[in-house]
Amino acid sequence: MTMGHRIRPTAARQFAPADLLQGILMVSSFGFWAVMLGLIPVLLFRVWLIG
Repeated sequence: MTMGHRIRPTAARQFAPADLLQGILMVSSFGFWAVMLGLIPVLLFRVWLIG
């Protein structure tokens, strides 16, 4: 009970969805950049092979 009172459950409930959303956005943006950085060298290599 004392631990719960120290953390302030209302504040935790208020901020948890924002943190979750930010985490999802960070993961999705990281995945997007990982895909982009993975595809760019392949595309450049293909263009180099064709050219």
